[in-house]
Amino acid sequence: MELEYSLMKAPHEGMNKVFRQSHKCIEKEMAQVGSAIFDLCSKPNINPNDAYTSLDKLVGKLQGLKRKIEESKKDEEGHIQRFRSRVEHIKTFHKKEDTESLVRWNNFRVDRIMVDYMLREGLYDSALKLAQEANIMDLVDIDIFTSSKKVIEGLSYHDVSEALQWCADNRSKLKKIKSNLEFSLRIQEFIELVRTQKLQQAISYARKHLAPAAATNMQEVQKAMATIAFSKDTKCERYQPMFDLQRWVELVEQFKHDCYILFSLTSRSMLAISLEAGLSAIKTPMCNDTTTKNANCPACNDQFHRVALALPCALHSHSRLVCRLTGEIMNEDNPPMAILAIAAKHNGCIVCPQTGVVYKLEELKKAYIT
Repeated sequence: MELEYSLMKAPHEGMNKVFRQSHKCIEKEMAQVGSAIFDLCSKPNINPNDAYTSLDKLVGKLQGLKRKIEESKKDEEGHIQRFRSRVEHIKTFHKKEDTESLVRWNNFRVDRIMVDYMLREGLYDSALKLAQEANIMDLVDIDIFTSSKKVIEGLSYHDVSEALQWCADNRSKLKKIKSNLEFSLRIQEFIELVRTQKLQQAISYARKHLAPAAATNMQEVQKAMATIAFSKDTKCERYQPMFDLQRWVELVEQFKHDCYILFSLTSRSMLAISLEAGLSAIKTPMCNDTTTKNANCPACNDQFHRVALALPCALHSHSRLVCRLTGEIMNEDNPPMAILAIAAKHNGCIVCPQTGVVYKLEELKKAYIT
């Protein structure tokens, strides 16, 4: 259940964000309305027509504020509904005596993990279709990823406007996690001005957006400013990376990292985490040896072995004998039936699959291991 932390935390963070934005909007709009009313009342001899015009504007502003509040309330209700659905989903996990409910819960979980993976890989349409068909819309965070889609697409097209707006909307939260995403975006926008030889605009931009960050990021600011003396095709090892287009890919990854933290999502997909946890639980030192691979062991499988290779081995206090050919555990109830299969293929003789030595079936003796 520790892996389900983000399942409950994500809608809470979303609801918190909507509340903060709504509260900020109400305070700003009401302050403007109050100021306008005060100015209207302070005028000694105001023309009635002007007063009516001013009041009409105030009414229109208040009606617009009402619409914004209703939209915020609708968003909050959506987050609350998702929160309730997820609580009910978690509660069904504890009904372990109900096998059918547990199987259904596990199926939902697999679907959730696949939707999460698709969203992180940018397969938004496929993720949405799977979520709808599996009836798990309230159990996945499609809204978080789809709202991030604009930012990622903008950065992919070398445009930082959407990303900067996202930073402005989440500035207080980003400050708490000590994110420097906005500074990185400003640096990149400055570099793009230098790349296109708009040097005067670059200098003005640096004075406005980079100078305030010099107190905490002096070295980065100095290095960026030095690019003015170079072209985009420079061979200088120190400044050549500043013009590298790979920086845009790094900005996308930095945005994803900060976005996941803001909404309490795992930094890696649940599919990767679950897969590695499962492989680590069954991996043994024998899995790393090509001569001792088990036919039914996922950690020995060629596809999964690359993932399992860097994982630690599980602690098994009791050893088990597993048939290399069938992959089944051998015990008093399940003798090594592979021997009979080998003998049937070789006219009653046993050919050792490892050494190639031939024995007669009646020459074999049982070995008891304690």
